[in-house]
Amino acid sequence: MIAVLRFLFVIPLAFVAGCFAASIALLWPFLDLAPVMRDDPVAIIQLFIGFMAQAAQIGTVALVPWAIFMVVTEIFAISSVIVHIITGIVAGLALTRHWYGDGAPGSIETAMTVGGLAFFLVYWTIAGRSAGGWRRNAEPRPRDE
Repeated sequence: MIAVLRFLFVIPLAFVAGCFAASIALLWPFLDLAPVMRDDPVAIIQLFIGFMAQAAQIGTVALVPWAIFMVVTEIFAISSVIVHIITGIVAGLALTRHWYGDGAPGSIETAMTVGGLAFFLVYWTIAGRSAGGWRRNAEPRPRDE
């Protein structure tokens, strides 16, 4: 039952939270929020909608690669934070190279790398640190004789 709840709720929640973290990491450095927060309350709603749209875009781009990564980490019980950090950095750099080639500005490349890192760190915090734990619980316990 725990495994079912993990796959139905915890892992999707971790994916959505990772998308939000990546969207904030991607957009935050490019925004000047001081005048917006002080002068225009409607702009706060627009910013929220912008962050949600960016999170949805990240979710659609990252869904299949993340699903493959998630299945591999769950099957082989890979719960190392180092693996998730390296995967986040490599994913951010790979997406930057794919979209921009070698001509990506440094700020975009940095934001994409930090976005990938934020995605996988949030995912690891919520679901990745106990990856494969459901397999340990499913194994039969030896009898004491």
